[in-house]
Amino acid sequence: MMSSFLLDSFLKMFTSMQCISIFLLAVQFAAVVSFQMATLHRGPKTALKCSSVIQKQRFALVSVRPPLAKPVLRMAVGDIISLEWGAVSDAQEGIRAAMADGHRLIEVEVPTTNKFKDKALNQIYQANTEYARELVRMFTQPGQLRIVFPDESEGRIALETYGEVPFSIGSLAYLSKDEAVAREVGLAFDKYVVMNPVFDVREYIQTEQLYRGVVAAKGGTMIVFNGELFRLRTEGLTGYYPDIFFPKLAEARKRMMPQVTTAYYLKVFRGPPVGALYRRYPGPWQILRPVDSAGQFQVLWEADQPAPPPQDAVFGALQAS
Repeated sequence: MMSSFLLDSFLKMFTSMQCISIFLLAVQFAAVVSFQMATLHRGPKTALKCSSVIQKQRFALVSVRPPLAKPVLRMAVGDIISLEWGAVSDAQEGIRAAMADGHRLIEVEVPTTNKFKDKALNQIYQANTEYARELVRMFTQPGQLRIVFPDESEGRIALETYGEVPFSIGSLAYLSKDEAVAREVGLAFDKYVVMNPVFDVREYIQTEQLYRGVVAAKGGTMIVFNGELFRLRTEGLTGYYPDIFFPKLAEARKRMMPQVTTAYYLKVFRGPPVGALYRRYPGPWQILRPVDSAGQFQVLWEADQPAPPPQDAVFGALQAS
């Protein structure tokens, strides 16, 4: 009798616990649904807020246009210009003008592969190598020119690509060493083209060491080709390479970047919306939006300033256009 009573009590208690569990599950499900619905309702408000920020950015960009010291290549906001993507002759003109004005640390950034398709890293480097060969034809004394690749293996590949050339090829990994610096200073090279030093942060440090220890020491000129120097234009904890984690790079950046002059810059943003950030020295920085497929672009913003606008400002201007 007692055992039957205990069994009956246990079954009632088990049933009650099941009911409670089901009730708690239902409460959890309702809470999740409510949270998701609230998130969905917040979405448009967040988008509207971002849109407002973009509009403010665009207003700030377009409204502040300092006068240019030189009228070369100046366009008014809203004008339509023609642009040939990454023409070698345009890059050469920018380099000549920068060198004529006494600039000795020069940036060139140009798309060398299809600007709307992803490419493997080796294909990009190969395209850079071929473009650079055409670029350096502008120098009338190639015997005083050295093209510098990040490492010796890339230099060997370049030699295979070029065949016999009148200039010299070297590597950052070697030329930044102390024993190589003293020897290099005494050689006749006065122009150095450093190729895409972007794979490792040490390549940026070596680039600065080569410029400071060799090129500047003998009054030469260095061109950093497709070095993605925008990574070094921000500093502190919010920088592309936070100073606290990359202290040696931070020191190199502080020494090098104030001396950099951009001779030619064309960075494509594949969108949507599609656009570009453009400069040919001594002209202004320009944010461009294509208006057709025939190379016509509208100027959304321009300014005569040493450094380009931040990329988020470029995105904002393109999105708001």
